Formats: sequence, C-alpha cells, structure tokens
Amino acid sequence: MSLLPEQICSHCGISFRWKAVVAGGTDGGRELFCCRGCQGAYLMICEAGLDGFYQREGRAAPTVAGSLPGSFSDADLARHLIPEGDLCRIDILVGGITCPSCVWLLERMLLRTIGVEYVSLSYSGGVASLRFDPALVTPLELFSVIARLGYVPRPYSADQSEKEARRERDDLLLRFGTALFLTMQLMAYSYALYAGYFQGIGAPMKQFLQYISLLVTTPVVFYSGWPFIVGAWRSLKTAAPGMDLLIAMGALSAWFYSVWATFTGEETYFESAATIVTFVLIGRLIELSVRRRAISGISTLYASAPQRATLVGEGGAGSEVDVEDIRPGDLLLVRQGERFPVDCLVIKGETEVDQSLATGESRPVLLVSGEEVRSGCVNVAAPVTVQALRPAGQSYLMRVAALVQMAQAGKPRLQQLADRVSGWFVPAVILLALLVGAGRVLLLGNSVGAAIMAALSVVLIACPCAMGLAVPAAVLAACSRSASLGIILRGGDVIERLATVDTVLFDKTGTITSGNPVVTRFETCCGSSASAVLQAAASAEEQASHPLARAIVLYAAEQGYRPETCRDFRSIPGRGISALLPDGVPVLCGSEAFLAEQGIAVDIDSCCDSSATAVLIAVDGILAGHFLLSDQLREGASAVVSALAAEQLDVRIISGDNQATVEQVGRHIGIAAVHGGLTPDQKLASVTGLQQQGRRVLMVGDGVNDAPALAGATVSCSLSGSSDIALENADLIITGGDLARIATAYRISRATMTIIKQNLGWAFVYNIIGIPLASAGLLTPVYAAVAMTASSLLVSLNSLRLMRFKHHG
Repeated sequence: MSLLPEQICSHCGISFRWKAVVAGGTDGGRELFCCRGCQGAYLMICEAGLDGFYQREGRAAPTVAGSLPGSFSDADLARHLIPEGDLCRIDILVGGITCPSCVWLLERMLLRTIGVEYVSLSYSGGVASLRFDPALVTPLELFSVIARLGYVPRPYSADQSEKEARRERDDLLLRFGTALFLTMQLMAYSYALYAGYFQGIGAPMKQFLQYISLLVTTPVVFYSGWPFIVGAWRSLKTAAPGMDLLIAMGALSAWFYSVWATFTGEETYFESAATIVTFVLIGRLIELSVRRRAISGISTLYASAPQRATLVGEGGAGSEVDVEDIRPGDLLLVRQGERFPVDCLVIKGETEVDQSLATGESRPVLLVSGEEVRSGCVNVAAPVTVQALRPAGQSYLMRVAALVQMAQAGKPRLQQLADRVSGWFVPAVILLALLVGAGRVLLLGNSVGAAIMAALSVVLIACPCAMGLAVPAAVLAACSRSASLGIILRGGDVIERLATVDTVLFDKTGTITSGNPVVTRFETCCGSSASAVLQAAASAEEQASHPLARAIVLYAAEQGYRPETCRDFRSIPGRGISALLPDGVPVLCGSEAFLAEQGIAVDIDSCCDSSATAVLIAVDGILAGHFLLSDQLREGASAVVSALAAEQLDVRIISGDNQATVEQVGRHIGIAAVHGGLTPDQKLASVTGLQQQGRRVLMVGDGVNDAPALAGATVSCSLSGSSDIALENADLIITGGDLARIATAYRISRATMTIIKQNLGWAFVYNIIGIPLASAGLLTPVYAAVAMTASSLLVSLNSLRLMRFKHHG
C-alpha cells in the first residue's frame, strides 16, 4: 500500500502518516490534526483567546494523552484540600509538561476559571499550587480543565488515599470489635436488670448492676459510636439531617437518660444505647468494604504496557530504551512474542499479529510493510522493523485508558433509600419527641421524669436499627449467596443498578466464545493413516507459537500423540510452517493457498463452515489431511440469552470481530441484533447512545477493548480470566465461565431490591404503629427497646431468605 505524505499536527506538533482531521483555522486557513482530541484542545485554546500559544518560540506539545481521571471524585480530592480562610488550596502534579510554554498555557487557562484566585506552577517539578473558592469551583472541575488541555492531573500525594482508606478500615474494625465485645458483656447485666424489673431485685444489687452497665456502655457510645456523633454534628451544621443524626439521638438519649436514671433509682436502658451503635457499625463495615473494592483498573493497564523497546540505530544495531524515550519516526525492532510498545507502521518484514487484546479479533491478522499496528498487540510470527507513529503517552493503550477514565467519571453512585427518606423522617421524630415531652409537662401536668420517659420512648421506638439494617443486611445476604453461586458482586450499588437493567450488550470473543480455537473436525485423505498424520502434525506444529498450532498440538496430545523433534523448522507468517520429521520426511502445515504454492494438489471442501479455519497438512509432498478449528461457544451461552429474553430484556452483541462471524454466532445462540467491527470508542458510543434513549445497560466483556464500554455502562460484567483492566472495571464478575450465571445475578438483584423494599416498608410501618403508642404513654422505654430489637431481628431474618436463592442453569 502507498503511504500518505508526512503531516504535522497543528496542536501537538507530531508527524504522522494517517488521514488527518481537518478544520478551519483562526485566519481562515486549513489546520491539520492527528486526532479529534488535538482538534478539540486547539479550538478550546483559540476560543479562550490564547491562540498566541501557537506562535510562542520553543513551544512543545504535551506528550501525555489528556483525560479526566475517573478514579477521582470531589469526595476523594477533598482529602487533599488545605483550608486557607474562606479559600482552599490544592497541590496538583501535572504530567506532560515539556517546556515553559506549557506552564504559560496552564496558568492562564486555570486563572480564567471562575473561582480560581491564584495559580503557581513549578516548571522543574511540574507541581501546580492553586487557591480557589470551593463555593464557585470544585477540585474535579479544576482537574477537568487541566485534562482537556492534554495534560494528566494527579493529587500531589498519590498514595495518600490508599493510606487513608486503610486507616479508616482499621479504625472502624477496632470500634466495631470494641462495641461487639462490650455489648455482649452488657447483655448479661441487662438480663439481670430485666428480671429484677419483673420479679423484684434488691436496691443495692440493682444500683451495682447499673453502675457496671454505665461503665461498660460509655466506651461503646463515645468511642465506638464517635463517627455517628461527628456525622450528626456535621449534619446539623449543614442543615441536612441524615441517618447519623437519628443514630446519635437514639444512642445519646438512651445513654443520658440511663445515667440520670442510675442516680435517681429509675430503670436504665444502657443496652439500647449499645445495641444501636453495634448494629449500625455492621452496616458501616459493609459500606466501607464496597468502597474499598470499587477501585479503578487504570493503574493495572499502565503497568501491563511494555516498559522497554528495542531501538534500531544507524547501521541496524539495536539498543534497549524506555518507551517514554520513543519519538515519532524512531525505528523499532519487535521480536516474535513481544508486544508492540507504541502505535507503529510496519517498515520491514511481515508477520501475524494477535489483536484480540485491542480489537477483539479472534484470529491473528497478517500485517505487511506499510500497515499500521496498535500498541499492546502481540507479534506472534516473525520479527519486524516498525516506525513509531506516536509517543507512548498517545498510544492506543493510553487512549483506551483515557476513555475508561472519562466514562468512570460519570458513573452513578448508590443512593440509599433510607438516607433519602431520613431527610424528613429524622427531623419529624425529633420534633415529635420534643412535643411529647413538652405536652406531658404543660398539658397533662406530668413530672419532668415521666415526660422524659415518654419522649425517650418515642426516640427509642423510632430508633433506626431496622432502617439502618434494611439495606446492608439484604446486601450482605445477596453478596454472600451470589459468591457461593460463582457470582462476585462489588456491593449494594451494583445490586440496585442491576435490578433496573433493560438492555444487555455482549462482547463476542472471550465472552460468548472462549477466545481459544479448538479442533472441531479432523479428517485424513489420500489413504493416509490418522495416527501417522496426527503424529506428524504434533511434531511439526510443536515449534510454532501460533494459536492454531497450539490447538492442533493439544488435540493430538488428547489423542495420545506426543511431539517428536523436527529439523529445519520454518514459519511463514500468514501461510503456514514447514519442517523435516526425524526420519527426514518433509511436512507442510497451513492454508490451502500455502500448500498450493508449494505444489501440493488440494481438493477438499474446507469452506463448509465460514466461521471455521482450515489447516491442511501435507506429508512427503502429498495432502494427508486437514483440521477445522473454531472458537467455541462458552457454557451457558444459549441458556443466558433465553433466560434474559424471558425477563423481557433486550439482548445484543457488540464486537470487534468481523460482521459475518458475529452474525453466525448470533444465529447460534438466538441474538438477532449484532454489530461487528467496532473499535473501543465505538463500543462506548453504543453504550452511551442507548443510555441517552433512557436505557439501563448491562455490558458483558473481557478485554482491554471492552474497558471503556464496561466503565460507561450502567452495570459492567466480566468473566474470571478476563484481562486485568476488564476485571477491575467490572461491577459483576462471573467465575467458572458459565454465562447462565449472569441471568441468575439479575434475578438475585431483583429479589434483593424486593427484600430491601419489604425491610424498609416494615421499618416504617413499625414506626407508624409504635410512635403513636409511645406518644400516648402506652409504651415504656423498656418495651420500646424490646420492640426495636424485635424489629431489627425481623429485618435480618427477612434478608436471610436470599441465602436460599438457587441458580437455574
């Protein structure tokens, strides 16, 4: 193929030989760009009146593909803020700064952002220090401004969030362990006090048990329950009452009243204060576990990219260099079995390339001189010399990472039903308790002690244990049962979103199919012996690294034939192999065209299955047999389609493989809507297009090419054994490879949401009945505490029904 002339990008300045993106310039001329990203950055800079940036001497373009890091949110970045009066300061490490002009551009674009008061960027260290008004601009918006210019922003302390999460987990575990241990001790004293209340108890013993209860309960409330107290105070300051306020009110009311009762000879309710804290801490531990597991796979993708490459110097000598040192135009040597470190153009030689990681193509593709190959693809056949087209930071793998990051930024978070309702429920309960207490004193003439008891009964009967357990208890049961069925859920937010899904998108290669070719048929011809042909094929293909060769060797081994040592082995990329058997007999294995080129008479119908690949074998110059190999469907592929269709879900295939193969697979498993030949960004566009129509999308994929679509979907699913980034971006992981478990996961999520609604419904019905009884003085605090415990037990038992859920394959 003829190469396009070398062109220069008007924004980043790199040279390239592919079709340019053309746009009108500010002076009416024509500007050329290497990609849409550079075009967007150019237009944004010009619209801001900073087109002088392109006339500055010594200007260098960013060498890192810009993207908004999806692993960050305003909540995450808040830990890096330093208060300075009414303003905040944040230090940002900016990647991709290569010259003083980069500093000039970044400082002016950031200063033009509303709310930014001061920007100082160190050219040597690449650290930007910003002071801004948090009421006008968020840290995430500042990161977005930097990313849109083509630079990569990171918090200055990159590992701080991990350390903080570890500290939070350890602290919560210690608080929960303390609460659980002391509450168990407290219950022994409480049973004695309960028995004394109904059957009588001596005053000295009663007071002794109350003092011991006070001693045991105090650390539970003020140490284990301290996060709730802090959260309650924060909610009061922000006028946004939530669950923490009700939890703190219940625990503190029971504790303060019990302290008063201890010194006045009344009944105490220390156990209520302790159990409130202990029960809700269980929910907090579950929530923290979900947050800890919801991590990004971006760092894994960066780590899996090649770090070293062989640079071809003058005279053909090769030397190893860091991929960051590769510049457009550099010549590189990529050996058999190595990954291409950057996007390249094949200059010398030809080879077969495994593009499954990048495009989803199940078969290696023959590439010859003049063709482009993407970074991350594997050279499976022969060494080739290539020319770098882009820096490492702008390579295919890094652009995929950028798509994942941007898609992750828009991922919705779980909105707890209980928290939404508590916005009005909590203030109403508090107000009612105050009115009950005041009314009993002012209207009914009760004593202050009696009024406090009535008000406390209202708070205790409305104690949010059942409400606090309604969601996490069901989530815990669902996650535990799912895990036992080979379904790994990343938390309650996945369950809530999965239950609303109405469209399911499957990748093909490695998802619906296994991703590894297997021999589906073997036949001999011309009177050849099957045993002799299998022995010859195993021996000849043993030295080849091609996936088809490995499948043939495995098939022969299953029939009991082990490879023997061959001589004069030769691999011809895209065609086949030749070798001499130990007895000197020549063997050829490959395509029909390859054998025909070698003068072998070929007369078989190898096209009986358009989705199968034929490998022919000739022994001693005569056609001896042929193998048909196909990528096999995974277990449960047809079953999951039928099960999802029965749930009234729209099921489709989106794949990077060719359209004909995808259509045939779709016919086999009953999917009519199939789309082949899609790139990663086109897959993401398919997901976002459906979401813009109001669809809730479940994406099932396994490769790097699926990662953007996985990150952008309402719910993402991968299979065990998928690429690391696919697994890290998956909300749902299926172990064992049985696709039918996806339908089971959907049904579990629906059942879980039903249980959650039942739990919340019971919690509110219980309060609707119990609060009026407490307000009327018909329930004392001890009965209110018993009712609260019973309500929590009922919610827990209802949630445990999920443990009986069965998988129907």
